[in-house]
Amino acid sequence: MLAKLHRNLAGGFAVLAAGLAVALPSPARLGLPAARSSSVVAEAEAINLKVTDLSPSIHWVSASAGKTSKAAAALAVKTIACLEKVGPVSPDPFGTRSVVGGVVVADVSSPTYYDKAATLTQLPSASSEVVFLKTASESLTDLSTIARSGSLACLTAQLVGNSTLEGAGKVKGSASFMAAPHHGAGSGGVHIRFVESGGNFALLKSELYDDEYFYVQGPAEISMSFINLGSPFNPAWATAAISKVMARAQSTLGKA
Repeated sequence: MLAKLHRNLAGGFAVLAAGLAVALPSPARLGLPAARSSSVVAEAEAINLKVTDLSPSIHWVSASAGKTSKAAAALAVKTIACLEKVGPVSPDPFGTRSVVGGVVVADVSSPTYYDKAATLTQLPSASSEVVFLKTASESLTDLSTIARSGSLACLTAQLVGNSTLEGAGKVKGSASFMAAPHHGAGSGGVHIRFVESGGNFALLKSELYDDEYFYVQGPAEISMSFINLGSPFNPAWATAAISKVMARAQSTLGKA
């Protein structure tokens, strides 16, 4: 969903480079018989963000997701426990843990696309993550819990914790709900803006903006992350990319 990927700034600074800062995503192919699992993974890969979904105004380059450290994995488990106090959730709501099994059929992340010219920060950046649960009702339940105000503290704590693990120093984080383009089932989408300040971001005299979007199409949970330093990611670019990703989701999975 929390499709999260951290990328180090040159000089040792750390910035979050992919979504609701909640977990480092990794493609998963476990949980079902091989043929079915491969099919679902292929569907997730087809839906995920492509470089062609992004504005041609920037020369985008890509980087693959990294591995999750033990400390980050432990932080993800803590986040799930926090979310469970807010409302019912699956074991991997929107990729919070990136662990496949049980009701979690697949968890696949896109590469992180970032501005080639931004050699120091690798920002702005964009990425997505697609998680398949066994049923559409389970996906809608995850979305409903993420949409509750109590989720903000859980996800912000994970964001700040991951930034600390990546060497960003003593940072502060805040989160607020924002308007989201209407797509998919449920409420039609949830948009949370996270802002990090302090620590090494203060040295850059900037705040980190992480706009996370959460959608459900059938049994698929689709999250998209748009990150920038100093100001939010261009909202028109984000809206256009979201529309293309969700059009593929509807084409692949049918109307919810």
